[in-house]
Amino acid sequence: MIAAVAVLAVVAAGLAARPRAPRRSSVATIAHARRRTTRRGRAALTAAGERAYPHAIELVVLAVRAGHLPSSAIRSVAPHLEPSLRAAFEEVGRRTAIGERFADALAVLPERLGTMAAPLADSFAAADRYGLPLAPVLERLADEARQRRRRQADALARQLPVRLSLPLVLCTLPSFVLLAVTPLLLAALSSLQR
Repeated sequence: MIAAVAVLAVVAAGLAARPRAPRRSSVATIAHARRRTTRRGRAALTAAGERAYPHAIELVVLAVRAGHLPSSAIRSVAPHLEPSLRAAFEEVGRRTAIGERFADALAVLPERLGTMAAPLADSFAAADRYGLPLAPVLERLADEARQRRRRQADALARQLPVRLSLPLVLCTLPSFVLLAVTPLLLAALSSLQR
């Protein structure tokens, strides 16, 4: 009898001490929320990076033309970039500092910044692996960066009339009515009373 009570006590203690498995629905909900947050973060990074990327390309090209090696150019430019790009460029510099090959470390740029960074990473990796000349590639990259910046400016210029239509309607039109039409109506009403 005492042995049966002892066995039941051990089984009950084991069941109480065993961690309970979380409900699958809460685990699935947490995983879904993490994925959704990650997607939003990547979208925000991509939008901010898209605006700042042409400037980053210009700085890298300028550093290489000033005499830096491509790996040194990436590291020296990183502190001067927007925060959305800085982390990716610093990661490339950190990986090369710990001994990873520069061409392999460049894979971080397209992973973190998206496809817009692929031409820079591919051209620097090809120059590092195969010894391809970097001058024509840098000219092309700088030209593409200028064209991207010009397209962004054109897109913002095309959005300007749409953005200005609301202030035009809400501010200028009522002031025109008050300053031009109202005196004419008052003059007309005063002449009707005589």
